[in-house]
Amino acid sequence: MSAIDIKSFAADGLSRRQSLMVHIQPVNPFNDEEDHRAKTLKSTEIWNESPALSKKPENVRIGNLQTWRAVKEYKKALFWASFVALSGIMWGYDVLIGAGLLSTPKFRQDFGYEYQGAWVLQAKWQIAFNTASSVGGFVGCIAMGYLADHFGRRLALAAACCVSCAAIFAQVFANQNGVLLLGKLINGVSLGSYLTISSSYAAEVCPVELRGISTSGVNLFMGIGELLANGVIKACGTRTDRYAYRLPFACQWVIPVIILCGIHWCPESPVWLVRQNRNDDAIDALARLGYRDIANTLSMIQEANEHEQDDAAQKPASYSDCFRGTDRRRTEIAMGTFAVSQLTGCVFIIGYSTYFFELAGLSNDNAFSLGLGVGAIGIVGNIFSWLLINSVGRRPTILWGACGLCIMNLVVGILDVVPSNGTGNAWGQSICIILFNCIYFLSVGPIAWALYAEISSSRLRSRTIGLGIVVQNLFGILLPTVIPYMINPDEANLKGKVGFVFAFTTAASVVWVFFRVPETAGRSFDELDAMFAAHIPTRRFKDHRA
Repeated sequence: MSAIDIKSFAADGLSRRQSLMVHIQPVNPFNDEEDHRAKTLKSTEIWNESPALSKKPENVRIGNLQTWRAVKEYKKALFWASFVALSGIMWGYDVLIGAGLLSTPKFRQDFGYEYQGAWVLQAKWQIAFNTASSVGGFVGCIAMGYLADHFGRRLALAAACCVSCAAIFAQVFANQNGVLLLGKLINGVSLGSYLTISSSYAAEVCPVELRGISTSGVNLFMGIGELLANGVIKACGTRTDRYAYRLPFACQWVIPVIILCGIHWCPESPVWLVRQNRNDDAIDALARLGYRDIANTLSMIQEANEHEQDDAAQKPASYSDCFRGTDRRRTEIAMGTFAVSQLTGCVFIIGYSTYFFELAGLSNDNAFSLGLGVGAIGIVGNIFSWLLINSVGRRPTILWGACGLCIMNLVVGILDVVPSNGTGNAWGQSICIILFNCIYFLSVGPIAWALYAEISSSRLRSRTIGLGIVVQNLFGILLPTVIPYMINPDEANLKGKVGFVFAFTTAASVVWVFFRVPETAGRSFDELDAMFAAHIPTRRFKDHRA
């Protein structure tokens, strides 16, 4: 058991680190099962002694009032988690900027060819540009699992920003398709890194009351990025010079530059510092994050780290560990929640919203403007999800949200089959798209980010999160490639009938969520470790006393 001795010094001018002296005594390994139970009990007691992190054992659900109090008390931790999550804007921006520029005449002229009096971009280049970031993201999220654990979250994020700035330079001044593709591919490496770091950092610096809000905030910033991309394309797309596409690419520089300017003052993750045996630095980081009871909070982090190190027999963490023992179940949940968010058909329903608005009779400009409005509604929905993420819980929100999305997909498909003389069916599909967007950003979208960031063990968090991003990148390659073949008139020509396909995949996702996704709201990382180690059934997580 670690002994923490806090000594205060009265002399003025001493730094916070000097005023907190921490002596860590060697920890004896577990000799038998009784020692292990005693250590687990003591860790739970330390957790409950921490005022900001305590909770009633018979009911782990956290009310909105308690959440609001935590926001006020830990506003510094929430601020820095949000600062790192700014990088999520880059992912959302890149997703929309690639597809949006295909509608820009000057972009097609410079990177395409003339066909029957019009400038077009070859299909192979369309697919390449739209999937390059996801391919690069594969490399980024896997590599960042190693880099973030070895060099820390701050340094890894700074490196990703530097790589991104160089890749954006290639995109802005590209005059050949290959150069632009290379720029997007390299930038994709940074994008995958951004999502890995921002999620793990948010989960590690915020208390349990704010963990769901901070991790789901990554999804909020992604939505903001998509909205900004649409606005920039609308403003620049009608230009007749190269700045029609250079300006949208150049706008990507803003976020990495902001992060690089502020990263010096950003506290390092105290969880990572403890894992590096840098306990003095962890004390300083906790103080800068606004924690008051630093001794108990540090002790809790140390206890969780010691448990994981003992279970892992002091072996270095690797990706193969994510699929061993109790971590296999946790990795399945982390990867599965991302698969669920994609299998709901969000890429089809949200990505092709303008298409359905035009079918409803709206002009191209009005359809695009309404698409911007739908994006804004999604951001508002993400914010309102914070009222549900603690009070209702992760499991009910994602389960019932997926049910609602299944219904919306089904209605979109039915309206495409039912005969109609006018535009009534198209308007019905448009309404379903708006409702789909509200439900998705209120439930499945943000909850998936909260679950996959907190479900993993501290030792494997960066790697498990990286595997979750791999799933997202896989669908980011697959769906944009397949959906055009499903809806194009010269291919399958399914149009709105694609809703039937995603209604089926969403229904399958509902079944998986019901049997596999546990309730994690209000649980400390140490409690989650103990519950997974005890093989608690999924539906008993909510009421289990750890």
